[in-house]
Amino acid sequence: MPQQPENQPQQGSSGMGATPISITPTAQAGIGPELSPREELYQSLLKILHNATDLGIDRVAHGHLEASLTNPGSKQLLVRDLINQKIINRVQLARAFARHNRARELLSILDIPTEAQALRQDIHPRLRSLLRRERIIPVSIKKDEAGNVTDVHLAHDSPMRDLVLETNVREFFPATAVLHWHFSLREVAGAYWMAGESENIDSDMEAEALLDRVITNAIDARSSDIHIDPSIKGEPRAIIKYRIDGFVHPKEVITTEQLERLRVRIENLARMPKVNLNYANKGAFTRSGYDWRVQIQPHAGRLGPVPRIVLRRLQPDVMPLEVLGYPQDFIDKIKSASSSPNGVVFWTGPTGSGKTEAIHSAVVSANPMAKGLSVHTIEDPPEKRVPGYAVQMEIASEDPNRTGLQLLKSSLRADPDVVIFGEVRDSEMAKLVFEAANTGHLVFTTLHTNTAIDAIARLEELGINGFLLSYVRGIAAQRLVRRLCGHCKVPMPEPDDYTRYVFDRYGVPLQGANLFSSNPEGCANCNYTGYYGRIAAAEWLKPTKEIVQASTDRNYADLEDMARRAGWQPMGRMATQHVRNGITDAAELSTKILELAAESLTG
Repeated sequence: MPQQPENQPQQGSSGMGATPISITPTAQAGIGPELSPREELYQSLLKILHNATDLGIDRVAHGHLEASLTNPGSKQLLVRDLINQKIINRVQLARAFARHNRARELLSILDIPTEAQALRQDIHPRLRSLLRRERIIPVSIKKDEAGNVTDVHLAHDSPMRDLVLETNVREFFPATAVLHWHFSLREVAGAYWMAGESENIDSDMEAEALLDRVITNAIDARSSDIHIDPSIKGEPRAIIKYRIDGFVHPKEVITTEQLERLRVRIENLARMPKVNLNYANKGAFTRSGYDWRVQIQPHAGRLGPVPRIVLRRLQPDVMPLEVLGYPQDFIDKIKSASSSPNGVVFWTGPTGSGKTEAIHSAVVSANPMAKGLSVHTIEDPPEKRVPGYAVQMEIASEDPNRTGLQLLKSSLRADPDVVIFGEVRDSEMAKLVFEAANTGHLVFTTLHTNTAIDAIARLEELGINGFLLSYVRGIAAQRLVRRLCGHCKVPMPEPDDYTRYVFDRYGVPLQGANLFSSNPEGCANCNYTGYYGRIAAAEWLKPTKEIVQASTDRNYADLEDMARRAGWQPMGRMATQHVRNGITDAAELSTKILELAAESLTG
């Protein structure tokens, strides 16, 4: 575990660092009559996590927390195990620690006090740089009548006290000043610092500093991709854009000279081959805790080719299935398929629909590594770095020995139990995947189809039908829909006509629905879009004997009816349940769910 926090927070004059909750050791079953101060702290954290209703603790985690409270072992070690096993996460622990100390929790940019906005420019430039780099918000600085600093309130995302960081911060304040630590989400701190930056970048900024700024801003803005687009009109400038929640937003402008310096720096970092600007180039590098996939395209400028650069941020951590937004019955189906001894599990959907994230979450949920099974991944490029995976191989289509097909053949000769394979693109790949399933392997892979039912027809095109279809343990199809901003969403006392239509279409009852709609003006928290974050809307189909027989007979006329008898429901139903629960609105579904989008286009 990192540096441990002190049990008693320092006191301040502002009331923000109020006296912490007093935890009196109690004699419980299996727990001694006295606890050390540190054990007392972790006992308190376990209680807070167990009793909280707003920290996203699912029922599985709740059960583990309940067991930990009565476990006679070290509470500190129990908390560490809960973190390592991803039963709880660091944000949940940090918020519990803040509550133990009665500290503030800054969960939105709207939670940041007004005085903190002025501090952004008033503090020492070196301190500002340190706080910006570490994503720390200066909440307030209190002074006595003589003008001496007495209390400094800072907000950070770490649950543990970092003595090195605290020492660096103390350099800028008198030795008598008391530091008070509060909690802020990392993205909130990032948004705070981004709000104080100019959109005009100094034309003399060096490539290294520029790249650092662009990547830092992308992370703080929750961006999945960075687009650096040269001017279409041939002007000597390029626009830096960030894709946030599926939409691209322009942010900053740089010169074409900076663009060229940035290209050279990125190519060096990514160890990309030196090619003529008339040709595309690709690579990858690691920076600021993330892997970045690079694609450089030639843009036809007036004076010759100009690079267009796209950086995709690869999330290193695997999120639990519950966090992705699936309901419990859907999660149970995924876990059942992911625990199969052999077979094929498909995820389908367009690019950017969360297929890779879902597949790794499904594998980790079954935790084959803990059962002594060997997990191989073959991707372009590997997007998750999961402890316990035996080997991760990267597809290089330009190298005949590292194509997806060749790496899959190689993997199957290397004694895997579970294989994650990027995408089935042709019949040869499809036949090899099902051959692997037939010989005792469990394969997770993707297809580019719109629905789970379409995947059956696509497999037919790839030569997979009849008996082979019985090896399919499940087919998931999904989209990502935007969540309503929790700070500005508007209550909907009565559903409008379109919302009624959507509920009727998917057979979801309106009674008891907690309906909201997006605020067209938005707020600072959601960057004035009305939406913040995304959630999965999915469907699941497991081929039954009836479907396998229809595939054998090549009779797909009643495939949808057979799918419904197999328990399939269109992803629009799960999406409508999200609307019913106040997570999104029907207007968002009309742009993401295929059949609703088609209807809106045809009127």
